[in-house]
Amino acid sequence: MPSIALREIHKRFGETVALSGASLELASGEIHALLGENGAGKTTLVRTLCGLHPPDSGRIEIDGETVGIPSPRRAQALGIGLVHQHFMGVPALSVAENLVLGEPGGLALRPRSLRARAREMLERWELDVDPDTPARELSVGQLQRLEIARVLGGGVETLVLDEPTAVLAPSEVGELLALLERLRDEGRSLVLISHKLEEITAVCDRVSVLRGGRTVASREVAGLDAARLGEWMVGRALPPRGRPAGTTPGPLALRLEGVKAEGLRGIDLELHGGEVLALAGIDGNGQLPLEELLAGVRPLGAGELNVLRPPLALVSGDRQRTGLALDLSLAENLILPAAARPRQSGMFRYGLLRAGELRKAAGEAIERHDIRGGERALARQLSGGNQQKLCIARSLRARPGVLAVVNPTRGLDVRAAAAVRGELRALAREGTAVLLISTDLDEVLELGDRIAVLFRGALSVVDPARRNRERIGELMLGGE
Repeated sequence: MPSIALREIHKRFGETVALSGASLELASGEIHALLGENGAGKTTLVRTLCGLHPPDSGRIEIDGETVGIPSPRRAQALGIGLVHQHFMGVPALSVAENLVLGEPGGLALRPRSLRARAREMLERWELDVDPDTPARELSVGQLQRLEIARVLGGGVETLVLDEPTAVLAPSEVGELLALLERLRDEGRSLVLISHKLEEITAVCDRVSVLRGGRTVASREVAGLDAARLGEWMVGRALPPRGRPAGTTPGPLALRLEGVKAEGLRGIDLELHGGEVLALAGIDGNGQLPLEELLAGVRPLGAGELNVLRPPLALVSGDRQRTGLALDLSLAENLILPAAARPRQSGMFRYGLLRAGELRKAAGEAIERHDIRGGERALARQLSGGNQQKLCIARSLRARPGVLAVVNPTRGLDVRAAAAVRGELRALAREGTAVLLISTDLDEVLELGDRIAVLFRGALSVVDPARRNRERIGELMLGGE
């Protein structure tokens, strides 16, 4: 008998049907993968288990007994914890303070006791940071590990992880997967949502596949490969990945000469129209400062930054914090840049938004990018993958001469990720200069016509004759 079962779960948000009879059985001491396309209902299903979205119908069983889980507090009392895709702590608080958030009297501990407790938790869950460091100073990967440590500190026996490796560098993924195996060996049960099929085949015991809000398959992982899992997920075979023939570089489109800013140390970079320049690196080595410099929100300390083929469009590396206005609709987010240039956009007349043009633009973006959600849906109501597709759709509306994208396929399912990679290649073929900043080494190798590596704010160009994982890995770790 499974230790936890969700049976025939239905959930609707307004006109949107998120779940229509989804089921999941989780046995004690197993890692159970939950797989599905963006918008398939994965996050909604696990949030039902964790008390965030009580089901409209269906039932939840623990050891064969039907239980109600109307709130996260009740889920925690039952030993169930959720690690979200995005950091849910308080950036202004220290690491130690974030670790005890939600614990009765946790923030009332004396500083010495708080630090001692934090060090114990950090050591147990293998996070090497100073307890007094403000959370806002951590990298995205460190924030994810902090979130895991905080949830585990509550003594949970059933841990749900929603895309935990989506924000981790390749070197950090192996460490996290090893931690998950350790937790399983200690007797905990884990639900892992991931679009990275190789991770599922590497560490998971069972897999359930959602499609359109329903469970369409559930079986042991043994004997399955990534291709078979992908076919289950989308209903047909996935196209093979591979690096296409490069394009012929065109005129110079972007030049950085001796660029220095907080977090950057003398960046020299030239990007031509019709090429993809891929910047690899472990998160926290200058990606955010470079993104903010290109966005115009971080001051240039020294050197020159010249956009020779405007406009420059940017897809942020953090769709929730800086990529979207979460309380605006899908359509409103799509035309935010037009609101800054109302006379040139054609979206406004006499200072008033043209509703028909807004609906037309939203409809075209939804169809072209397969965004699951109506034009009136709030951005925060979209799944993480559909939020990412919205950010990409908005950047492409500007018809940029230079497109800078930061981790563009993070959180996307394999089919959506393939579509985004295809769009980036097509843009380069049409003459757009594409600057790809990615912590996904496979993505860098697949897309980059040229490759460079960011390490501690400095840039190292990869010799084309040594274009391989080993050499790039050396540079990512600071090798000469």
